[in-house]
Amino acid sequence: MNIEVRNRQRKYKVDYSLIKNSSRVILSLCGLSNVELSILIVNNTAIKELNREYRGIDRPTDVLAFPMGAHTPSPHPSPLWGEGKGEGGISKLLGDIVISMEKIYSQAEECGHSPAQELKTLLTHGILHLLGYDHEGTRLEAQRMRRKENFILSKI
Repeated sequence: MNIEVRNRQRKYKVDYSLIKNSSRVILSLCGLSNVELSILIVNNTAIKELNREYRGIDRPTDVLAFPMGAHTPSPHPSPLWGEGKGEGGISKLLGDIVISMEKIYSQAEECGHSPAQELKTLLTHGILHLLGYDHEGTRLEAQRMRRKENFILSKI
């Protein structure tokens, strides 16, 4: 399992080990071990631009997911690092997650929990999107995703 984390914001300190360790646990709880995951930490301005370009929504969001490889076909190939090819024993690129560090802190305050807990919530949410979970489709799909998120968050 290979997890790459890049930080493109300067306002908040990034705990790389928390991000990588939490991501490993989340992926393991989803039954994945031989995958690569890229995580990009940005500010609200950067995620707003990506949200506008790829979703047509002109405002910042907390997390975006760009699935790749064999797990989930993506209507939007990742703009971040290219496509993973994985063969045989080589890891397959699951996809890219983009997280707004500013949203982590504002949402943690709104929800009354720590930024670390909010980060775990957004990592879980992003990874589930990479695996094809969707909360914006039917009510049943949203319930399925919420149940999986709650299960994972109860374990990490």
